[in-house]
Amino acid sequence: PPQAPMMPPPPQGWRGRWLRRLGGGQVTSSRTLFPRWIARDAILTYLFALAIVSIMYSAFHLPWYYLLFGVVSVLAFFLCAYRMAKGTFSTRKRNFEKRIFWVSFVPRVVFTLVLYEVFQVYYGDAFGFENADPTYYHDLGIYVSNMIAKGDFHFYDNISQWSGNKDIADMGYGVYLGFIYWLAGQSILIARLLKCMWSSLTVVLLYRLAKRNFGSQAARLAAVFCALWPNFWYYCTTHLKETEMVFLTVLFIEQADQMLRSRKFTAWKVIPVLLIAALIFTFRTPLGIIAILALVFSIVMSSSKVVTWGKRFIVGGLAIALIITVAGNQIEEKAHGLVEQVQTDQQKNNMEWRSQRKDGNAFAKYAGAAVFAPMILTIPFPSMAVPYEGQELPQLLNGGNFIKNALSFFTIFAFFILVLTGEWREHLLPFSFVVGYLIVLVLSTFAQSERFHQPVMPFEFMFAVYGCSLIVGNRKFKRWFIYWCVLLFVATIIWNWFKLAGRGLA
Repeated sequence: PPQAPMMPPPPQGWRGRWLRRLGGGQVTSSRTLFPRWIARDAILTYLFALAIVSIMYSAFHLPWYYLLFGVVSVLAFFLCAYRMAKGTFSTRKRNFEKRIFWVSFVPRVVFTLVLYEVFQVYYGDAFGFENADPTYYHDLGIYVSNMIAKGDFHFYDNISQWSGNKDIADMGYGVYLGFIYWLAGQSILIARLLKCMWSSLTVVLLYRLAKRNFGSQAARLAAVFCALWPNFWYYCTTHLKETEMVFLTVLFIEQADQMLRSRKFTAWKVIPVLLIAALIFTFRTPLGIIAILALVFSIVMSSSKVVTWGKRFIVGGLAIALIITVAGNQIEEKAHGLVEQVQTDQQKNNMEWRSQRKDGNAFAKYAGAAVFAPMILTIPFPSMAVPYEGQELPQLLNGGNFIKNALSFFTIFAFFILVLTGEWREHLLPFSFVVGYLIVLVLSTFAQSERFHQPVMPFEFMFAVYGCSLIVGNRKFKRWFIYWCVLLFVATIIWNWFKLAGRGLA
């Protein structure tokens, strides 16, 4: 059976007083972790912000179908999360994993089929408004499937020659698509229905991870959040690699966390975990680097009563050997590129380029790590005004982005309390992975891109549930969420003003 983490002694002084005010830092045993007032305040904030932005910038208001989808997304998420957290769905323990899988799978399949038909009718193909990377992956999948049909399995050499790029970061997804196309006759729809399955399995894996870290009550609500978040639904409808990449990331963290807490610790338990990490490298190399560093950090910082020096030696040695073998050159290149970016202020130069291009925002040159860092758990804010064509995805996901904005209050609060009380050591692996990934994201040029936040969103939802437990268990903190909603309302209006004013439209 998994070994429970070693609890540190209760902190003294002002830290101890804070912890006692928060009920000892444990998940509350109240009837629901997601009461009605959270859903009510979040929904009203979204509706008021949408109304004000639509009135202020009526010439750039959302098309009715994006507006409708945003409203339905927010209402469905918060109302269903409230009902599921309150009702028998979350209180019955038997077969919860099966039920949450189907709650995740069915709406994803329906949404995928609907959007597939919409893209076919209005865009003439299955890729819709976002067809740059998806069409590249589709062509790569066809190329690999033809290789497999010929019995040619020299994937690295052939893909490098075909794409003109020796980076392994896209090859894993290309090979995966190639096998799917080879088996399913190059069916785009089959590949996307499989994404629905991977995304639903991600929800189940997060439930197991959250249950091990915060208990079954919190785990069920975290799984509900992941099952209902519309942004996860959307990536099942595209040929982007985010769905599979998020699945592999959650699988790695869940299995590694289980391994570190296990009494029986052998090389045969370590090798599958490191093989998952190796697969992540073939989807996005920096993500693989962060996953391995989070694992190593967790081993070093764990109590010797939980992770012995023998365990540390086994994991550390195998991790170094395997990862250097799989992607040693890629790690060196990516690490060198990141250092070079920081030293040469490449991020600022990239933002200046974005501000000067034809469809760019004049304010982009002022954005950088100092701006994004304080908001990295919250951004991007919802786009409720349309500055120009080509912004279909932010419009479609305006409701999903708002959901992240609202729940980030609880994530931030959870991180603050975990650091304040020292309990972050009890959740070392997911905590260190989220922090490491967000630091790299802040230093990159994609901090404001919703797509690049995907790998950490399941874990942010998990920590948000812990934050909910602290707030709900102490009614005096309830007003803090009201203040957050007011701040979010103002920030949403300012965000949309920046998008318009930066292009001379407001």
